[in-house]
Amino acid sequence: MRYVNSGNGRMPLISLIAILSISLTINMPGLAVSPMLGKLRDLFDSSELESQLVTSLPNLCMIPVTILAGRLATARRQTAVLATGLLIFLIGGIGCFFAESMQALIILGCVVGIGCGLVVPVAAGYISEWFMGSERQSDLGLKSTTSNAMVIVANLYVGWVAAVNWHAAFAVYLTPLLPLLLLPFMTDGFIRRHRIVAASETSTPDSTTAQTPYHFQGRESRVMLAGLILLYMFLTYATTSISYYAPFAMEHFGMSTTQVGIVTAMYYLFCAVCGTCVGRLRRIFGHGTLLISLMACAAGLFVIGFTSNFVVYSIAAAVTGFGYGIIQPIIYNKTTYVAPTRKLGTRYFGYVLSANYVAIMMVPFIDGGARRIFHATSATFEFTFSGAVVTALLLWAWICRKNYVFSVNPDTSAPTGSEIPGK
Repeated sequence: MRYVNSGNGRMPLISLIAILSISLTINMPGLAVSPMLGKLRDLFDSSELESQLVTSLPNLCMIPVTILAGRLATARRQTAVLATGLLIFLIGGIGCFFAESMQALIILGCVVGIGCGLVVPVAAGYISEWFMGSERQSDLGLKSTTSNAMVIVANLYVGWVAAVNWHAAFAVYLTPLLPLLLLPFMTDGFIRRHRIVAASETSTPDSTTAQTPYHFQGRESRVMLAGLILLYMFLTYATTSISYYAPFAMEHFGMSTTQVGIVTAMYYLFCAVCGTCVGRLRRIFGHGTLLISLMACAAGLFVIGFTSNFVVYSIAAAVTGFGYGIIQPIIYNKTTYVAPTRKLGTRYFGYVLSANYVAIMMVPFIDGGARRIFHATSATFEFTFSGAVVTALLLWAWICRKNYVFSVNPDTSAPTGSEIPGK
């Protein structure tokens, strides 16, 4: 059996592959089919808001389910919670092949969202529980890469196949099949039987009762958690405009669904690439990593907001994806240290990851309100507004740059003693 380093010993490679396969599903609800939102609107003669509900409502359903799953998915229940979520996701996805109305697609999308909500915190929780140190940061980066790479494939596929058969586009909702097949290799029993634990780790570290200098406790834990949630929520809200509004803006300028698929794929491609090398990029950019990444996101969104060229859109989407792709795994890794113990990591991931779906759900409502307030008529207003939101985040990050939420130590992903009160 092949093994990989886990930071405190070695883990079966097949278990790591199985754990990463869960992440194939977590960005699928709504976002996977976003390149054909314009086509669905025309096909069913629906409003722009109604077509966007295909993306936003599944994410609304995911919010409470993700939080609940974070609390339910204890070591004994993780496999059951995961299997239940994957099966619900798969059932909803299969139903989309037979849908013949926008209302049916919205309802089935909500079923998919409920299933995915059960899966999301487990995908990160497994890594938080079984990996440590730099290996944890690396594997959380691979988790981001896996989820974003799947969205790339899905967007390219949907952008291409939607012109031929829109029902076939929902084949992307069959992705739960792979983690279901690999489920036996990620159970608590299988991993405990086959992992090789380092001599210094023969006693379970960081248990539910243990407290270490490298985890925030009490009020500080809750304050840091709130900071991570707000940062993740507003950054995701802003950058998701590429998936939400590129189909409508590019259709307005006479571009095809294939070109829409390419632009959204460029965003997710750079998210995925950065996930594989976030540790190296953190060392290159040093303490300014988050500030530089936020600058990239803001610049990319502003460029899209002020242009109407396919090539420029592709480059700007790539720059935005570069910035977001660095920040996302850093937020994931910070969550493991903000949680008072490693065992509580899954619960904290439930809270943080729910912010992702709050952000996706609120996009059309906030942007619609902003468009009315500013009496905007531009087809690319939402990108300009999102760029302004990221600029506000950048200002917040600069003011609070010494706070653990925004600080990045190029030498270690863990908080230093000076960042934890009383240490």
